[in-house]
Amino acid sequence: MKPKRRHYLDLAIAFAMSFAAIASAQQPSVRTPRIGLLAWWPCEMPYTSESSEFGPLMRGLVELGHSLGELSFECRSASKHDSGLAAAAAELVQHPVDVIVTSSQPAAHAAYNATHTIPIVTIISGDPVAAGLAISLAKPGGNLTGVTYYANELAAKRLELLKEAVPELATVGMLANPVVSYIPFETDAKDAANRLGIAVSIQHVSEPDELDTAFSRMEAAGVQAVFVLPDLMLASQSSRIAALAIEHRLPTMAWGPWFVADGCLMAYSARYREMEHRLAFYVDRILKGSKPGDLPIEQPTKFDLSINLKTAKALGIDLPQTLLVMADEVVE
Repeated sequence: MKPKRRHYLDLAIAFAMSFAAIASAQQPSVRTPRIGLLAWWPCEMPYTSESSEFGPLMRGLVELGHSLGELSFECRSASKHDSGLAAAAAELVQHPVDVIVTSSQPAAHAAYNATHTIPIVTIISGDPVAAGLAISLAKPGGNLTGVTYYANELAAKRLELLKEAVPELATVGMLANPVVSYIPFETDAKDAANRLGIAVSIQHVSEPDELDTAFSRMEAAGVQAVFVLPDLMLASQSSRIAALAIEHRLPTMAWGPWFVADGCLMAYSARYREMEHRLAFYVDRILKGSKPGDLPIEQPTKFDLSINLKTAKALGIDLPQTLLVMADEVVE
């Protein structure tokens, strides 16, 4: 090969390599979306387990076409203590993540206090507008959206169902966690009881080891039933509450079906697993560019009545047929 031709060939190769390098540099890098999971319960792998806090979310993401292997998850837990949520939220914000997902209002507050820029998708047990988390349900306006199952009529409905099961109900004991007193469950329940002519014995329980004393106080106060107000700590003690209720021969109305599965008499609740599953829709939309403030906060339209017939028998309660016909789930 002549020197001149070799020179031109070397230039051509160099030019081609330079062009390829420039073209490669101009290709946008594919960034793995990072989803922050803010948990009240301990972070449990695999997240895909239906029994885990975020199992329905993962199933929903897959159904919407996402490969979980192409997503990055960062989970931080409060280890079953509301006081740990702020630190867990702060850790997620520092990563940073593209969206934070929670399944409770206390966690939502912690995330909202930690960031007003990272999108937050959550289940809200109270009124998100009254809580300052959204401008309206139709257009939240900020960085938070999701599903709320709050309605002040729920407390009245639960008490009405309890009174149908226990017609002689004159005084009800209410288990409430003062740590979440910023959510108006206690006020709603007291107002509903007053309208129904039922006296109330409020028992504030902030730690699990206070439950035994609370039940002793309720028995001393002559309550005829127990009404459990929504709270994560109380939810984690559903088996203990059921055992104490049977020990003190007190029918119990709760707010989640797991209470009934664990031995409480009744529960009237939204479908929590369906709400957790629905959060995937919001995450999907946000990862595709939607702003959380433009995604309406949804409300469930279906609530289920659960009854434990074995507990009714242990308490000597003959439930009316009208109540049994209404039940969506019966534990025998």
